Order: sequence, then C-alpha cells, then structure tokens
Amino acid sequence: MNQVLDNQGGESVATLLAYNTAMLEEHKKLRCFEFFTDGTLDDPAKREVFLACLQALARHFQTIIFTRQAHCADDRFGSLFMRHLREEIGHDEVLRQDRGRSDDIWDPVIEAVGAWFASRMSMLDNLEKMAVVHLVLESSGAHMGMLSKRTMPRYGSAKYFQLHDEVDDSHVAVAIEPLQNQSPESLARVRLVVGQAWQMMNTWCDRVTSIVLGQVQPLR
Repeated sequence: MNQVLDNQGGESVATLLAYNTAMLEEHKKLRCFEFFTDGTLDDPAKREVFLACLQALARHFQTIIFTRQAHCADDRFGSLFMRHLREEIGHDEVLRQDRGRSDDIWDPVIEAVGAWFASRMSMLDNLEKMAVVHLVLESSGAHMGMLSKRTMPRYGSAKYFQLHDEVDDSHVAVAIEPLQNQSPESLARVRLVVGQAWQMMNTWCDRVTSIVLGQVQPLR
C-alpha cells in the first residue's frame, strides 16, 4: 500500500483509483465500523447515539449535494450531479422515519467536518467535487451499507441502510468515466483533495466512536 500512497510520478486514472482503494481499506479498519458486528449496537442507548450521529451526517450530506448542484454551471457535470441529487433527496427523512424521531447530535467536530465538505462544493472545480462525493463519501457509505445488512434490520432501522447498500456502489462507479482523458496534473489535484477528504471522513468516524463509547459528551 505504501507504494501506492507514496507515488509521486505522473498521475493516471489507474494510480488515482488505486490510491483511493488504499485509503478506503484503511478507512474500513476504523473502530466505528466494528459497531455493526461486535454487539455495541445491541445496547439501545449506544445505538440511539450512533443513529443520532448518522442523522447529523445525513443532514450535512443533503447540504453537500444541494451546494454542489448550486455551484455547477457545466452541463458535462450538471446532469450527473442532478441525477445523483434526485436519488439522494430525502434520505435524511428516511433515517428519521426508521428512528421514529428527528433529533440529531450537535458536536463541534461533526459540524466542522460537515462544513468542510460543504465548503468544498463551492470552492473546488467540478472534477474535484465529483471525486470528493463519489470516491470518498459514497465509498464510505457503500461500506457501511454492506456491513449493516445483517445488523440493522433487527433494530427496525433497515430502510436507510438498505438504500446505501443498494445504490452507493453505483454512485462510486459513475466517477470513473469523467476521470478518463484528464491530464496528469488534473488527476494529481484530484488525488490531493481525495486524500484530504479521506482524512476528514476518518476524523468524523473517530469522533463518532468517541461519542458512542461515552468518551465525549455532545449536545443534544
């Protein structure tokens, strides 16, 4: 993996995707994903805190995709972004219905990470925006959806997680074609922002772990 992460040569789609895969594999090792398999979510209090953290993420994700759409004036990306927006609208409401409640958690780290992702949607170019959402956020969501298959239906929270298991893989795949025929310099820029986005997602996951395990007390 270090060879992939340390590659300083001419960037290509293959090396970029290999880098993203390596970052995803590291992401999968985070403690928060063990909650789906280690019995943590069997505790109703911990489960509700975990779902409240996801509710905050779902709230931010709606802002992210709307902001991306609002700041896109290029038809080559606009139709892709709009299709994704239509497929994602209201997923935060699905989670509320699964939970039977609408509150989420306010935590400074979770809010800062969400705000960072939203701000990228007005600051980056369209190729970079696409990579942040489809290579990073959707890859993480697809992994969560896969892990949740057997666990969450037991708790009545299946529909939200089923959505991620069914569609997030396809949302990752749509990023590949726009990356084709890009210059090595453009792909190097994408690689940089992808690395930043993975670090932000890892920060979010680590914070959720601390909150669920009671190491940090958020505001409700």
